[in-house]
Amino acid sequence: MIKALIFDFDGTLVDFVESDIASLKYIYRLTGMNHGEDVFIERAISNIIHFHELVDKGEVDPKTMHRYRLFNTFNELGLQWDEFYVDRYKAKLLHETKPYPGADNLLRSLLTKGKLGIITNAYDPEMQLKRIEASGLFDFFDEILIAGEEVYSKPDPQAFHLVSKRLDLEPAECIFIGDSPEFDIQGANSAGMITILIHRSGKQVRHKPDYQVYSIEELGILLGKLIA
Repeated sequence: MIKALIFDFDGTLVDFVESDIASLKYIYRLTGMNHGEDVFIERAISNIIHFHELVDKGEVDPKTMHRYRLFNTFNELGLQWDEFYVDRYKAKLLHETKPYPGADNLLRSLLTKGKLGIITNAYDPEMQLKRIEASGLFDFFDEILIAGEEVYSKPDPQAFHLVSKRLDLEPAECIFIGDSPEFDIQGANSAGMITILIHRSGKQVRHKPDYQVYSIEELGILLGKLIA
């Protein structure tokens, strides 16, 4: 019997890419420039990818992510830097963190069906918690695990086991829903959970989920059948 539904956050319940780009556009407008916005965003995306690579090598402090990408983007484009841009970006990101259409209604409909949880990887746990709160989804969940304040992170199966233990359930009694085959599906499969992939990329996946959907609407229909 299914007793818990556990979700990834970014890319599953909220669109991080959209909120990030909206925040970057806002920062660019603050510079007073009226051209080159696309180049600014491209450089910022490139710098965040490079930052992740440096984190994997242990060469940078993960919590410096926002400053690193913005400072380097400004530097590369010859824009005058000021530390206040980091705070402005974070504030805008919180404002732009909104659920995918239908996500809040789906969670509301699941409140009587079992326990609800989140497992999300984040370098800055405090900021990630604020984003979950800003999304308006925080109160739906019985347990929220943010990697960055825990020993384990996805795809380590121990991260999934930790949440099921906190919910006082066996992994086999949990469904995990995520958008990343590598981090969400691989990890939850290894932990012994039932897995659902929200396949927004359309790309072929190496780590196969138990079920696959393409939208929040399809997810709601599938969960209705599985829980029933």
